[in-house]
Amino acid sequence: MIVPKSCTASNLEMSIIGTIHEDVTTDVLGQIGSWQWLVTFISATLMVPSMLNQYEDMFLLEPPRDIECDVSASSSIFNTSLCTYSVLNGTKVYKCTAWHVKFLWVIWIKKTWLIFCDHKIKSLSTTIICRLGLVFGCIIFGLFADSFGRKLAISIDVVAEIGFRLILTFCDSESWFLLLIFLRSLFSSANIYMGIILTCEIASSPWRTLLNTAVSIPRMLSAVCLVPLANVAPNSETFNFIACIFSTSLVILLRWTPESPQWLLYNRGISKAEKTILSAAKLNGIQLCSDFKIRPVNHRAYQCLDENWTCVSILTTHNVRILTLTILVLWTFYFFLWSSLYIRVHNRQQYYGLLKTFCFMVILGFINWSLSKNFKIKTLLTMNLAVIGASSTGIIFIELLKFNIPVTDIISPIALAASVIVHGFILNLTPRLFAINIRATLFGCCYSCGHLGSIICCLIVIFRAVDEVILMTVEAGLAVLLIILCCVLPDVDGRELPDVLEDMDYFSELTKPLRWASQKTSSASREEIEMRVYSFGSAKHNPSTHSDSDDRLPAKRIGFALIGSFLQRLRNSVLCQDSNI
Repeated sequence: MIVPKSCTASNLEMSIIGTIHEDVTTDVLGQIGSWQWLVTFISATLMVPSMLNQYEDMFLLEPPRDIECDVSASSSIFNTSLCTYSVLNGTKVYKCTAWHVKFLWVIWIKKTWLIFCDHKIKSLSTTIICRLGLVFGCIIFGLFADSFGRKLAISIDVVAEIGFRLILTFCDSESWFLLLIFLRSLFSSANIYMGIILTCEIASSPWRTLLNTAVSIPRMLSAVCLVPLANVAPNSETFNFIACIFSTSLVILLRWTPESPQWLLYNRGISKAEKTILSAAKLNGIQLCSDFKIRPVNHRAYQCLDENWTCVSILTTHNVRILTLTILVLWTFYFFLWSSLYIRVHNRQQYYGLLKTFCFMVILGFINWSLSKNFKIKTLLTMNLAVIGASSTGIIFIELLKFNIPVTDIISPIALAASVIVHGFILNLTPRLFAINIRATLFGCCYSCGHLGSIICCLIVIFRAVDEVILMTVEAGLAVLLIILCCVLPDVDGRELPDVLEDMDYFSELTKPLRWASQKTSSASREEIEMRVYSFGSAKHNPSTHSDSDDRLPAKRIGFALIGSFLQRLRNSVLCQDSNI
């Protein structure tokens, strides 16, 4: 990449021609710089509130502390608890209908309704209502982000988080409480995954995995820290208000949250993309001329900008259909497997150690980092899924045989740690599969399917709809099925992001259809245009395939045929080894 240090008359007709492997953002700003790190930090911080949504697992929370039953002073109290009291010289137990809650460890506020004093089903119903709000909210915000931008979706999320947290803190009505839980989940679901998309679209291919992992850390930690973190606060009101104050501080970060240049270019916001990249270049210490311009490299790029997409067009394209359905099923089954494991481990406190889980997370993270030099992301994902399947079924098997084996104290944290690692891999892999115009929508659909899987698992496990033997068989089968689905997914290591639906086929060697070239002047010479047309294609093809003609190589069909070819190669390698012996 050539970056001009100054504007002179001798180089006014020259342009910055990008490489064939990156988008224009990387071509101009470099693979990594201060701006990329700033966006990564902001995106990770904006995802922290997802760790504070205690309503996702409300039925696992401990009863609140610093709460007293408010009984009339004229009554002679013999015994009292959080939810009931009995009168002196009486045998009847009365249900408490008023409480004093110690808010922020200092102020006492009155409550006439407490969810923990209702039947256990109320806590479970709160969890289901919260996750249903996330189901709808993730899809809605995905559509919204693809239509109106990532930054606007993030801004709405932050404002909604502040408002609903504050109202929930002082809400004293059961019906309003449940409605607010649903609305808060609905309007505050964007930052669950929007920061990952934003970072994914500004990062270069060599740095994308690292930056995405850094942004995903809050969501990964929420998987194991959400319940213990909520139990640290004495009551839900205090926890809500602390989360509200933290969300208020995030408003400051919106000032430095950029819009995705890729999204702007795809939606013809070229002038805004130019301003974003100019300000980013200044932060990275790269000098660009004031007449810096960005343009598509050829007519095919203009055709791709006019591409219309609908659900029907996604389902009618074979490779896109297979890829979409595969990842949706993978998210659903993984969340089911994770929820079953988490509920079982958390309900048996003697097996659950957060510090021990963190230690195994560090160990497994280091092992996966070491193996990542020789293995692809989907291969590491497969290996960790095998660890989860073996650990979760092993825990159930030991409990069925009623073995008092201390080894379960190790198996449970290993299973939880492996689940967090798998969650990180899925978060890293999913947005890199989809095109710009459907990336947020399909990523939101993945999260929606995941929460549906968790809801189904909660209902089955809590109500004991199946016995332990069937549950063990189901979990083992899901682990095997997840490993098979991983074989269908394409590799994303070292690859650029797809721009359009046509470019979602990683198995073909087609030229990327949507290409941008950055240039210093508003006009380009004929030699420059020809240079761009032939520079942005795949080096593995004849240059004739990179022209503006509509002749394209047919995409190779993906799906379970890929598994058959993999098994065939494995069989041939085994036969070759036997023959050598």
